[in-house]
Amino acid sequence: MGPSLTIPWQSKEYLKAPIAGSADLGSLPPEMALLPVGQDPISGDWLSAQWIVEGGQLKAMILIGPDTALPLTKGLLYQVWVRITAEPEIPLLKPGTVYAS
Repeated sequence: MGPSLTIPWQSKEYLKAPIAGSADLGSLPPEMALLPVGQDPISGDWLSAQWIVEGGQLKAMILIGPDTALPLTKGLLYQVWVRITAEPEIPLLKPGTVYAS
């Protein structure tokens, strides 16, 4: 399976991850992690994200690229992770991948 998104490694932009579920999720704090495929996130990998709605679709988003907490390395395929704290549940979602071209 190929990447769901290709982004030049030098690009600084918002990574937007569509999340299926109730609009009520927008009231819960999202966190995101971006790691090479095959690596699972650990506590220090999670960063605060924010919600947006585009075209009626709820998306978690975070700034990636140079001079951010999530720089890209050319040639790597990354797994996008989203964590939503909805006590007692804390689901980990994998909405797609990003290839750094």
